[in-house]
Amino acid sequence: MTSLREKTLFVGNFIRRRCVIDSRGTVVKNTNSFLSQKVDLGLLNKLQANFQNRRPYFQFLSASILSSCVLYFIQKKRYTSANIDAYFWNDLGLRLGNALNLRAECAQGPGMRARFNFIADIVEQAQPAVVFLEVVKGNERYGPKQRASGSGFIVRSDGLILTNAHVVAGASRVQVCLNDGEKVQGVVQAVDQVCDLATVKVQRSNLPTLPLGKSSEVRPGEWVVALGSPFNLQKTVTAGIVSNPGRETMGNLTKSPPMIQHDAIINVGNSGGPLINLSLSLDDGEAIGINTMTLTSGISFALPADLAVDFLNRAKRVEGKFPKPAPKRHYVGLGVMSLTPDLQMNLKKMAPNFPTNVEQGIVIGSVYVGSPAHQAGLVPTDVITHINGKVVTSTSDYFKAIETGEKITLQIARSTGVFKVSIVPEDVD
Repeated sequence: MTSLREKTLFVGNFIRRRCVIDSRGTVVKNTNSFLSQKVDLGLLNKLQANFQNRRPYFQFLSASILSSCVLYFIQKKRYTSANIDAYFWNDLGLRLGNALNLRAECAQGPGMRARFNFIADIVEQAQPAVVFLEVVKGNERYGPKQRASGSGFIVRSDGLILTNAHVVAGASRVQVCLNDGEKVQGVVQAVDQVCDLATVKVQRSNLPTLPLGKSSEVRPGEWVVALGSPFNLQKTVTAGIVSNPGRETMGNLTKSPPMIQHDAIINVGNSGGPLINLSLSLDDGEAIGINTMTLTSGISFALPADLAVDFLNRAKRVEGKFPKPAPKRHYVGLGVMSLTPDLQMNLKKMAPNFPTNVEQGIVIGSVYVGSPAHQAGLVPTDVITHINGKVVTSTSDYFKAIETGEKITLQIARSTGVFKVSIVPEDVD
C-alpha cells in the first residue's frame, strides 16, 4: 500500500513538472494540462480531506497561494501578459509543490500531538514509581479500626517509599498497591510528625524510582503535575503551576519550612503523592514536592523536596528512629498560614465556610486526624483570631504560644460564629 508520504511527494512533483518555464519565460510544460486534469481542485480537495486535522500545514499552503496571487497582480502591469502568466503559474506551482513536499517530509516525523503533549511524557515517565496506600489504624481492643488511604512514591529501588506522616502514623497495617496492580504488605519505618513525612518499606527489588529534585530552585509560574489517588481513584493526574514556591508558614512548629503553593487540584488521598516539575531540561520528571493539603480548589500545598532529602538522610543514619531533641517539640496538629489581604479575598470567593467578618488572624489549612486540634473540633478554613486572649497577627504568634507545651485557649472565627477552644499540645519525639 502506498504511504501518505509517497502520495504527497508524487503530487508535489507532478505539479512542479506541469509548471516549469525556462529563463526566457517560455512554458516548457503546458500549464493547461495541469488545469485540464483538475489537479488544482479535485486533488487539493482530496488532500484537504486527508489532512483535515493539519491546520498549520494548510495555513502555510494558503499563504503560499496568496503570496503568488499578490505578486501576480503587482507585476501584471510591468510585463507582457504571456510572460507574467507563465511566471505566475511557475511560481504558484513551485509553492504548491514545495508545500506538499514539506508536508510529506513532516509526515514521517512526530506529529503536533506527540510534540506538544509534554505533560503526558512526564506522567508516562513518573507514574510507575507512584503507589497507592491502604492503611488500617487503631486496635480493636480500644475501639473500632479506622481505614484510610493515601499516596506515596518509590525513592529507592529496594522498596523504600516516601509519603506523609499523617497518612501512616499509628497504622496497624499498611498495604501498598504498586503501579502494576500488585499488592504487598508495607512496614512503616520512619515517622516525623513535625515535618509530616514518613517512609514505608516493601520487600521488593528493582522497582522504578522517582528522583527528588531541588525545590530551592523552583520558580513561580513553573508547570507542575500532581500524581496520586484522590478518593481511592488510583493513577489520577492533575496539572497546574507553582503559585508561590516559599509560602510561609505552614506546619506545626516554629522551624517548619515554607511550602510550595500550587494550583494543581488535589483532594483526600493525594497526600504523600509527588509534585513533579515540567521544566524543559535534563531534570524533567523530578519530584520537587510531596503533596500534603489543600485549602480550597486551586490553593494546594506540597512539602518541599529539600525537606524530604534531609528527612531521608536522618532516617538512614538512625535506621528509622529519630533521637529526641532538646527541648521537646510540641504538636497541635494544625497547618496554618497568616491571613493576608490577598488570601482573605480569595477564600471569601472560593471557600463557603470562610468567615467574612474577620480582618486579622491565621487560617487553618489542615487538621490532622487524631491530633489535639482534631479532637477539639477544629476544621480547615477556621480562623484563629486570639490566643490566650491576645490578638494574633501572624503564624509566629501561634508558634510562640505552643513552644511552652502548656494549655492554650484559641478564639476561633467560623462562618457560623465565634467560639473558644482549649488545647494541650502533645510532646513529640
